[in-house]
Amino acid sequence: MIPAMLRVMTLSLLRDRGALAMAFLLPPVIFVIFAAIFSGVGGDAMELRVVLGIERNSPAAERLTQAMRDEPSLRFLPETLESADAVAQAVNRGAADVGLVVTGDLADTTTPPITVLVDPGKVMAGAILSGQVQRVLAKHLPDLSLARTLPAVESLVGGWTPEQSARLTAAMEQMAAANADQPPALVQTSFVGPQGGSGGTVTYYAGAVAILFLLFSAMQSAATLIEERHSGILDRIAIGPAGTDVVVIGKWIFLTVQGMVQVALIFLVAALVYGVDVLSHSWLWFLTSLAAAATASGLGLAVASICTSRQQAQTISTFVVLVCSAIGGSMVPRFMMPPWLQDAGWYTPNAWAIEAYHGVLWRGEGLLDLLPELGWLWACALAATALALIVSRKRLRM
Repeated sequence: MIPAMLRVMTLSLLRDRGALAMAFLLPPVIFVIFAAIFSGVGGDAMELRVVLGIERNSPAAERLTQAMRDEPSLRFLPETLESADAVAQAVNRGAADVGLVVTGDLADTTTPPITVLVDPGKVMAGAILSGQVQRVLAKHLPDLSLARTLPAVESLVGGWTPEQSARLTAAMEQMAAANADQPPALVQTSFVGPQGGSGGTVTYYAGAVAILFLLFSAMQSAATLIEERHSGILDRIAIGPAGTDVVVIGKWIFLTVQGMVQVALIFLVAALVYGVDVLSHSWLWFLTSLAAAATASGLGLAVASICTSRQQAQTISTFVVLVCSAIGGSMVPRFMMPPWLQDAGWYTPNAWAIEAYHGVLWRGEGLLDLLPELGWLWACALAATALALIVSRKRLRM
């Protein structure tokens, strides 16, 4: 009996292409995605997007910026800005992952002359850049550390003799030429945005979780279309003038409204527990949520119309949701991914929905700023729903 059972199970698996993909294709795909993400965090593949600002130029600042631009793990925007405010605006609107500003003379011993500007939703990006700056300073500009400590030592010993001053100057020049390893403390980190601390991170993950569960819920609920097809309900409805279109459109509207309620509950918790300001941006939040819910509903119905069984639909929908969520930023922030994976993320609804929510609730963007995100989401929603309508009509003729 056991060999017979094994044979039956093997044949069932081989005949179910969805189950085959789920069992043998999905695991390596997910592994490749996460391996690409986390191997890039500690290596040169991550390539943070950095905007550079120089408020006070000097030979030392030029040496630092050139050494930073030579770093393979950093992608500097081509334009160099002239103020910390301009850099903060670039980081705040998402043009760069993090900002680097030379705010003063690198030999200044009173305040840190280098500032790393960080979006609170990308705290890790700031920590990575700060570490890179410290490493570059220690490797390429060790003389700066000595220059910053000499005044304090001089005040303690009562000044230097001319001979000592000459020897110190020569030693500093030798350190600069030899790239000695003397790590200076020249860097400070500052947050940008309307809030501080973890507000940006909470806002990011509220949007990330919202689109993740919208996709899961829509995929599962849309599978009822398959059951109605098998039970003959669609055949009876198709006798009417609207055909099967009324079923698909009706389900799309219902799933969109259901998704709106789910998203509202997520952001209600975010507002009550973590202080995310949803009320001040309620209109734009509504438009974003409507577009995200409509997109998830359309994709769910497209998958359900293509699949021939509920089991097949569950398999394919799980595959689609996991891959889109991994690449699109629902599981891991996209700035931690290598560039090729970040580019691939723009082909998922997750990336556009997360950017829209973060833009509305954190960066305070207006309707014109959101048009690219909303336009892409609605285009995806309408295309997926149209596909579901076309496939349903063809199945009716078969």
